[in-house]
Amino acid sequence: MNNLEIQKIKDYDFNIGKYLSQGTELFKKDIGGFIVATLLLFVMSFIPFCSILGLGNFYKICKKVDEGEQVSAGDIFDFTDFVVYLKLFLLIFAICIVLMIPVQISLIPLILAAGNEDGNMSDTGTALFAGGMGLWMILLFVLLTVLSISMYFVQPLISLHRMTSVTEAFKLSWKIARKNFFKILLFSIVVGFISQLGIIVCGIGVLFSIPLGICMKYAAYKDTLGSINQKMV
Repeated sequence: MNNLEIQKIKDYDFNIGKYLSQGTELFKKDIGGFIVATLLLFVMSFIPFCSILGLGNFYKICKKVDEGEQVSAGDIFDFTDFVVYLKLFLLIFAICIVLMIPVQISLIPLILAAGNEDGNMSDTGTALFAGGMGLWMILLFVLLTVLSISMYFVQPLISLHRMTSVTEAFKLSWKIARKNFFKILLFSIVVGFISQLGIIVCGIGVLFSIPLGICMKYAAYKDTLGSINQKMV
């Protein structure tokens, strides 16, 4: 199975406006197909560990539509990469558990304060401050943000470029993402906002906004990974 190898990652142009536009044009190519795929993605999400696999398969559908290939909405149920995505899920789960340990420790003073029969709100606030809950929550938010951006290219590397090593995909994703960390963060916020806009329209709008957001992310993946020095081995 082919893997994407990047010999030297140079600076590249992460053009947010370009990806928003290209993603919109891609979505217009097969609106109905993308909506059906989104519905099936919701179904896929009910299968344990398969939500991220379904999203990876959605990127494959985006690529087929982009290249003019025949697409079946059922492609969302492709389990070819199941083992790789299971490893990715376990890695993310393990990282989250480790990150939550300091938060759990900071709760100890609160638990002790709650056990005090004369405890009051002031004591609770003091306990939270003593445990460093606020500091840990801020730090946790920062770490989760960094983790999210560092893993930004993991799924396209697995689904679109057939990388089978989660560790290598993670390392490569971080090498790419750190070159435009804040632009990718801003793009993620914008796309996240667009994806959630559909909730305003009685919830039905998410059938349009979610696939539109995914198409925009695919456009970013395609342009970024295609613009850096790479070779297939």
